Amino acid sequence: MKKIVLTLSVVSALAAVQAMAQTAIEDADGNGTYSMDEMKVAYPDLTEEVFGQADANADGALDADELAAAREAGLIPA
Repeated sequence: MKKIVLTLSVVSALAAVQAMAQTAIEDADGNGTYSMDEMKVAYPDLTEEVFGQADANADGALDADELAAAREAGLIPA
């Protein structure tokens, strides 16, 4: 019984850590922003429409503030 409880505790802890981890987005060109192509690597289901909503200044890229706002608004998963 102790092994089952310990195993369930470990599984629960790992699930919690995974849920809290944010998806890593690579800034492939190193310009400090994330293009649609860079975002699609991390979020394959991301649409142009959602990207456009997140791109508050309409410059064709997401900066850190736009990405954080999009995550807070639920447009882009954390």
